[in-house]
Amino acid sequence: MLVPRNARGVEVVEALKKRNIDYIELINSSNTTRMAAGALANVLNYLSDPSSPSKLAKAYQVWRRDWRDEESLRAAVLAARQSADEEEIVASGEALLAMTKKVTELLRKAGKVEEYLFPALENTSEWLAGVGESELALSGPEATDEILLELLAFREVVRRWQGATLLPIDQMILTLAQELFSEPADLALAHKLALVLRQTAEGHPDWRLPELTAELGVIAKNERRFIGFSENDSGFDPEKHRGKVVVTTMHKAKGLEWDRVYLMSVNNYDFPSLQPFDRYISEKWFVRGGLNLEAEALAQLRAAFATGEYDWYEEGAASLAARVDYTRERLRLLYVAITRAKRDLILTWNSGRQGDAQPCIPVQALAGWLESHQ
Repeated sequence: MLVPRNARGVEVVEALKKRNIDYIELINSSNTTRMAAGALANVLNYLSDPSSPSKLAKAYQVWRRDWRDEESLRAAVLAARQSADEEEIVASGEALLAMTKKVTELLRKAGKVEEYLFPALENTSEWLAGVGESELALSGPEATDEILLELLAFREVVRRWQGATLLPIDQMILTLAQELFSEPADLALAHKLALVLRQTAEGHPDWRLPELTAELGVIAKNERRFIGFSENDSGFDPEKHRGKVVVTTMHKAKGLEWDRVYLMSVNNYDFPSLQPFDRYISEKWFVRGGLNLEAEALAQLRAAFATGEYDWYEEGAASLAARVDYTRERLRLLYVAITRAKRDLILTWNSGRQGDAQPCIPVQALAGWLESHQ
């Protein structure tokens, strides 16, 4: 499935996930890369605002994120219980998930985080004591003990994390990675992220943890290309993944071919043709005259520094030139996308938010040619 933009590709991946369809994604950054960057970003987000209960709860979810995976959850149950039949394993797994959900809720509702992490007396926490009393009445002694032990274990982890904030950003990320990751690819990725953030910190000496955390968030949200260490990042061979849905952008599909290709959103918004009714992504609906502000600003700068007698600024000329350049680029991209198909090609389009988008003119011409040759 070839999409015109990264955001649409992420939406397609989410739809495939919900339907349990086996897929491979080749977007800006692979899902593995985004998940690792997101895990680190969520922990750093809490450490940059350590008094926030909601961010602490999110950090806890990151710490126990492996339990969302069925195999990892099963391994955790077997580690706790050496001998157990299948029914006991399933029941214990459900109990662990319920406990993590409860702990997340408790942390999110914590009034003062410092009373939980650093009580006045080391072994006495009024907040934990209150949790114990309320949970004892609701869940019973066994479940209450498990919740309290989980809270105590996480408290020790958070204390170590907070101690790491004294380190430079790259060493801090490497320290956190040892706590959060076990796979070699994730650890290697954390090292790469640490180097990137160290360079960022050197280039912006006034930045502190919140600003550096935002850089990780950009990668986690797929807003910036970041090459990780998975196969999808380092190289891709379609022949090795027959029977799976491959989701990528039309740009990244260059040089690749498949037996069947679906092209999405081939309408006159993503592929305009200089028609009066076409819309352009760089022209906002609320701007007077449909001007391309970026192109107009650059034209004004060129005119301001020009020395020629006839080099003046004409409003709208730069916007029109930008339309022409953009249309040429999109037409070339559409050709690349169409020629990725060996046997079957399926073209789809949508009507857009305004409901007035239609198939782009090249697709209409192609459809007319096919009808005339049938």
